[in-house]
Amino acid sequence: MNKALSFIRLDFITVKPYLTLKNLIIFVGIALVMILVTDSAGAAIGMLMAFAALYASYPFAIGEKSSIDVLYTTLSIKRNTVVLGRYLFALILDLSAGLFAYIFSFILLTVMQKGFNFMESLYVILVLFLAFSLLHAIQLPIYFKLGYTKAKFLTYLPFIILPLMVVVFSSFFGDIFSLERISGLLDWFAANHLATALTGAVIWFGIMAISYRVSLSLYEKRDF
Repeated sequence: MNKALSFIRLDFITVKPYLTLKNLIIFVGIALVMILVTDSAGAAIGMLMAFAALYASYPFAIGEKSSIDVLYTTLSIKRNTVVLGRYLFALILDLSAGLFAYIFSFILLTVMQKGFNFMESLYVILVLFLAFSLLHAIQLPIYFKLGYTKAKFLTYLPFIILPLMVVVFSSFFGDIFSLERISGLLDWFAANHLATALTGAVIWFGIMAISYRVSLSLYEKRDF
């Protein structure tokens, strides 16, 4: 784990030149507009976390450009350390962006003398963290298999495939999973917070673990 944490620091150093003040001003400016338009923190939090999620692919892009994977092999950095480090780096990015967006939204809405819903904003961050981390679970194995250049197009496919899946699912299984049944299921989850939290955590951890194992298997087969 200590080696993985050191690798996270290495990835951060690699990405740091791209975390410019100019980009930060642009991101904050867009978030500011979202808050002014909606009078709510949710849209701003979503926007900032979406921008942060994009940086998860930067280590792959920079590494491919500089052949850094060859350097890892030369330095005897184990491939499971690289894979685990990249996953933790992506998750830390998502959490850090959520925390920054939460504090930024609170300060801005307080200055504007608007109401800030603490719990609602936390729920938004939690849902978005789960969504972006699951997106990483799809994207990272592709990056580890193909590298950044070849995988760049494929990693955007989830944004197209998932909405199509929802449409197909609704068309073919609409009678089985009607709005009434879905509403009843949501009501049950709302009434059983502990069961919902445990179920969600187990499913999330299972997906991330499977994704990690797939990424490791694919990365170990690559020649550098």
